[in-house]
Amino acid sequence: MKKGKRRSRLFVILASLSTFLLVVLILCCYMYWNSLYVSRWFEPNPQAAMRITSDVIQFNKPGITATGFSGNNRFLSWTYTLKLNERIGREEQTVGTFQDNFKFSKLTGKFNWNNGQHRTPFNFRYPGETFPEGSEQSLNPNGWTTLQKLPEGTVAQLAISLSRPMTHDEYYNLIMNYDVATVWLAIDTGIEKELSTHNQLLGNGLVFGYAPDALNYGENGSGSFTIQVNGEGERRAQAFMNEIEYLLEHPKWTNTLLSTIQVDPHVRDVTLEQRYAFLQKNGITIYGAVLTGPTKELLKLQNNKDVNSPFVGAVDWWNWDQQSANGIEYSY
Repeated sequence: MKKGKRRSRLFVILASLSTFLLVVLILCCYMYWNSLYVSRWFEPNPQAAMRITSDVIQFNKPGITATGFSGNNRFLSWTYTLKLNERIGREEQTVGTFQDNFKFSKLTGKFNWNNGQHRTPFNFRYPGETFPEGSEQSLNPNGWTTLQKLPEGTVAQLAISLSRPMTHDEYYNLIMNYDVATVWLAIDTGIEKELSTHNQLLGNGLVFGYAPDALNYGENGSGSFTIQVNGEGERRAQAFMNEIEYLLEHPKWTNTLLSTIQVDPHVRDVTLEQRYAFLQKNGITIYGAVLTGPTKELLKLQNNKDVNSPFVGAVDWWNWDQQSANGIEYSY
């Protein structure tokens, strides 16, 4: 009797152990297969997804860059999350996140701004625009007055428009005389002149450009980001074209993300291929920029005849001087 109970108990234990091991084996196989599917057969791979998303965002969102990367995979799906940052003075501040959601190779993208919203103060006037009398005030806002009233010891963001399209070298020859940093450049891609006939100012969703600090300036994809603070226009132009070419190599995901950002029908009608062809034929010219730096240094641009239509963005306390040493302590 006791022997039979022991055998029965042993059978139950062995059956439970076998079931447990089978479940563990199934989970291990699932995790391996899902990981293999995502990393080997799922396109784009994590590195490509991050690069495509970062490029699409920085090309279409003045002053915003996407950095950092985290992923979470579930059965036949994957979610990538990137931080959205903007620079105010010397500091990068996170203003939200962007999620790439892949499910069965179908992509959707979503912006998640801090507090559910994000200001888009940067607007640009396309060179040569002419408008009816009385409309100048909207094209030449009181940005200079705002900078005048801000106290010494602050840093700010400022969008400016140029009196004429400039090459990289022409632009940096202009801006190198000021102690400011270029955060974003508005590029003429062939549709801006037409857009300006419908919109007095070109802003979020209508402009196309890039963030100089977000490009890869290495040769043959070496990953080097070293470049002079001002100048080297040819390298900058080539790096910009290289990233557009990379997006054209991944049309499916690029076009899906572009449709998330570009909502104006006039913009949607123009493909990335058309922009690229225009730039190849006509070269790269700049008609506006987003700058950051000391408030009173930005104000000096008021006296430059090549600069107009200032729009002030975020303002912060002084952080322009870099300390010789600092650190960050994390929770533990």
